[in-house]
Amino acid sequence: MRHFIFAGLIGVTATACAPESTGDEQVVVLPPADAQPEPEPDGGPIPDAELEPDAAPEPVGLAVLGAGSHSIDAVDLTVIGTAADGLDVPRDLEFDPDAENPTLWVVNRADDSTTIFFDPGTDDQDAVHIIDPYALHFMEEVSSIAFGAPGTFGTCQESRNTYNGQGEANDFMGPSLWSSDLEVYGRTNPEAVAFLGFDLGSHLDMQHESPLCMGIAWERDNIYWVFEGLTSSIARNDFREDHGAGYDDHSDGVVIRFAVGEVARVPDVPSHLVYDHDSGLLYIADTGNARLASLDTREGTPGVNMPVVEPGTVLRLAAGGAPVETLFEDADLKRPSGLALHDGVLYVGDNLTGRIWGLDLDGEVIDYLDTELPPGALMGLEVGPDGALWITDAADDRVMRIAPQL
Repeated sequence: MRHFIFAGLIGVTATACAPESTGDEQVVVLPPADAQPEPEPDGGPIPDAELEPDAAPEPVGLAVLGAGSHSIDAVDLTVIGTAADGLDVPRDLEFDPDAENPTLWVVNRADDSTTIFFDPGTDDQDAVHIIDPYALHFMEEVSSIAFGAPGTFGTCQESRNTYNGQGEANDFMGPSLWSSDLEVYGRTNPEAVAFLGFDLGSHLDMQHESPLCMGIAWERDNIYWVFEGLTSSIARNDFREDHGAGYDDHSDGVVIRFAVGEVARVPDVPSHLVYDHDSGLLYIADTGNARLASLDTREGTPGVNMPVVEPGTVLRLAAGGAPVETLFEDADLKRPSGLALHDGVLYVGDNLTGRIWGLDLDGEVIDYLDTELPPGALMGLEVGPDGALWITDAADDRVMRIAPQL
């Protein structure tokens, strides 16, 4: 008879032992205790600290444009001002960068005026409507506004100078320079009236070589770039020294005209401009050519002298200037008008479709928003100090704020 002797240890089998015969019985000899393999511990869960965290989702689009939804229902839309505030075909708007509290200036075409909102969008909001004493010339058919050197701003006028229909067009028209001091702007200067014998309002200066002026952007000092609708050009206007509120010496201005025939106006639709102080590029809502474009202002030199309307003014045709380059080719722009640059994003408003595009500086689409505004309504566009978009609705005489939903 054969007998088997087993160790009383769980998990050890005969295959782990070497059998040794002792006649008719077989003994299983166990290896020494210190040579036995340690049992493997049960595998437990990996501690949370050792797990790879879930990657955060990539942001979609721009929150102020509805975060990729393209829907007006995905943003907060607030009406800030109406005709009750004096809005009358508002065509452009800009915040005063030097104001102590947020102050929004809006220019109105129908009555050559401004509506100024103090603390807009808050419970403390207030507004004032101002028509300069001689707005029928210096702000006739105003199309656009741009703040400049501290305490000043410029405007362009879509006019050939008829003094609001009181005379025949003579093309004695161009951008105007103004004070943003409300103790000066919109008021008669008695000293200028006494000197001249008539009241020219509060303007600080004017150039007269750019009739049908559709857009304006500030470069530095008293230098502004404008969109010349009559000549289909872009012009650099240097007012030099202003003449003071209400005077009329406009003879020291220097105008250099670029890119003749390379841009095109659409009547009654501003072609807004933005000057990028970092790159020297001028971004152009080229309305008539249905495109967003750019001009490298660092290229070109003053060329030959041209005939002038205002005696004493210097008007030159740029030599060796860069061409106007199409920047945005991937979208179906119809009538680009509003234009703003903020944190590396270009916002372009289409006057025909009511769509606002958000692009990077290479012209690639980041996002867009369908505002549902009717054709002809969307004109001025600005990014406020709160990061929201502020727009003009020229059809219903409104200013509105578009903000991300919280």
